[in-house]
Amino acid sequence: MTFIQTSPVSHAQHHAHPVMGSLNGMEIALEFDSPQIQQAYAALAGIAEFSAFARFGIKGAGAAEWLQAKGISLPSTANSWLMQDSTLVLRLGNSEYLLEDQFVAGHASALAQGSAPVGAKLYPVARSDAALVLSGQHALAILAEACALDIAAELAQPQRLLMTQVAGISVTVLQQTLNGETVYRLWCDGTYGAYLWHELSAMAQEFGGGPVGLSFYFK
Repeated sequence: MTFIQTSPVSHAQHHAHPVMGSLNGMEIALEFDSPQIQQAYAALAGIAEFSAFARFGIKGAGAAEWLQAKGISLPSTANSWLMQDSTLVLRLGNSEYLLEDQFVAGHASALAQGSAPVGAKLYPVARSDAALVLSGQHALAILAEACALDIAAELAQPQRLLMTQVAGISVTVLQQTLNGETVYRLWCDGTYGAYLWHELSAMAQEFGGGPVGLSFYFK
C-alpha cells in the first residue's frame, strides 16, 4: 500500500479548495483558481507551496569532502547557494548543507536513496521543511512588513541566502529567478508551515494577491 503524506501547510489551504495532486509521495496544491486569476495573483503578490520537493541534508566537518566526492558542486562561502542541474545546493553554515531538487528528481533524490553517509565527521540531517514561495511586485513589501531585517539589501548580493525570522518564525530565505521572474523562497520547520502560510496569505491579499498552485510554476 502506498501512503501519501499530508503537506505541512495543507490544513491552512482547505478553505481555498485547491486542486490537489501528488509529488514525491506528498499531496500538494497544484491549482487554486483559473490560470488567469493565478497569473494575476503571481504578478501582484502570489504565495505558493513547494514542500513536496525532495531534500537531502548533511552537516559536519567532513560534509563538504563527502558531497564533492559524490560530484556535488558547493557554494564557496557560508550562507550562499548555487544551482547544479535541477538541484538547489544551499550552504547553511560553514559545514551544513541542504540540497533540494526542483520538481524533477536530481542530486537530492539520488543521495537520499543511496547508502547512508558514514564517517566520524558526517551527520545526516532529516528535513521536513515547509517550503513557500512569494512572487510578484509586492513580494518585497510583504517581507519588509513581516521581517525586521532589510531583506532587499541583505539579498542584493547574488546567490546569498539569509537566515532570519519572518512573522516571528525562523526561516531561510533566498532570491531566485524562476520562469524569468524574481521570486523569494522560504523554508521553515514544518510544524510552523500552516501558520506562516496563513500570515503571508493574509498579507498577500492586502496587495490584491493570493494563493498560486505548484503547477503554475512548473508546467
